[in-house]
Amino acid sequence: MRQKKNTKPQGFTLVELLVVIAIIGILVGLLLPAVQAAREAARRMSCSNNMKQIGLALHNYHDTHRVFPYSVSASGAIATGSATPATGGVLNHRGWMLLLPFIELQNLQDQIDMNLPTGGHNSNGKGLAGPAPGAAGNANDVAVSTVVEAFMCPSDPNPTHYSTAGSSHYSISAGTTSLLGALTNYDFNCARTYSSAEKWSRTTFESRRMFGHDESSKMRDLTDGTSNSAAVCETLRATIDGESQAWGFTKWVGHGVGLDYSRGINDTVCCSWDSPPYARAARSSQLGNWSTVGSTHPGGAQITFADGSVHFLSDTTDLVILQRLSFISDGQPVGEF
Repeated sequence: MRQKKNTKPQGFTLVELLVVIAIIGILVGLLLPAVQAAREAARRMSCSNNMKQIGLALHNYHDTHRVFPYSVSASGAIATGSATPATGGVLNHRGWMLLLPFIELQNLQDQIDMNLPTGGHNSNGKGLAGPAPGAAGNANDVAVSTVVEAFMCPSDPNPTHYSTAGSSHYSISAGTTSLLGALTNYDFNCARTYSSAEKWSRTTFESRRMFGHDESSKMRDLTDGTSNSAAVCETLRATIDGESQAWGFTKWVGHGVGLDYSRGINDTVCCSWDSPPYARAARSSQLGNWSTVGSTHPGGAQITFADGSVHFLSDTTDLVILQRLSFISDGQPVGEF
């Protein structure tokens, strides 16, 4: 007998193909946010590991020198207060330079002449302690333009260096070098200062942070407890009002960050002199004000404490708690955070 010929169409119909494509599109749409979340989780973990290594380095430094490093030394921005440098003594040094050997960067520290300035900012008119970086006899501009990966948060999309070499307020040294200073995502918790500051030992016990000008704390000074004392905070490499922090030299508003800033963590509001004030539109991945704490991690920023632990603090954390975590000897209970 002759077999009946199969007349059923082969393959998919157009409707079936469209249904399959639609299902694939939905699945991809559901998958992409999960992939992005996984990537951010990995970046945040990497950032946390950087900050843990910094915490360990601080302890090792203290074990060696019996004191923590200063945040800044001989700043050319300070014109009043006991932290004002002597005439001809401006160095614009940062404490991160002292910590380099403890994060396996002795070779980078060896490139820095600690007797010469690492930044040229000199608004107090006291005069630099030697030629400006980039001038003959001072090659410190090369070292402080080096990106230190241990100071970089992988979630921050902003540039790693300043955008201009010509600013007398923010660049390494205007007119003497074309190199651009390298930024940092992590900085010492200290008082926010710009033109007036006291040396660390001259501040009151109730208002002392771990780090300060020209001097710093010892472990014995942390009477509130190491687990209640903020040491190093995250910040972003872009700021609307002012410039962000550099690891190798200080400048105008470049002395560290203040966890106790009145607007809290991840504040994007700017600027007080606008009319109306504070009405300027926020900018993506930028902090509103100088020397403040924040990150691009959703919902908050990471803080290294004096005991070496790293905690993620929400950007809704109460200001009173932030203040009490900032101070190392105010005797006030912190509570839950």
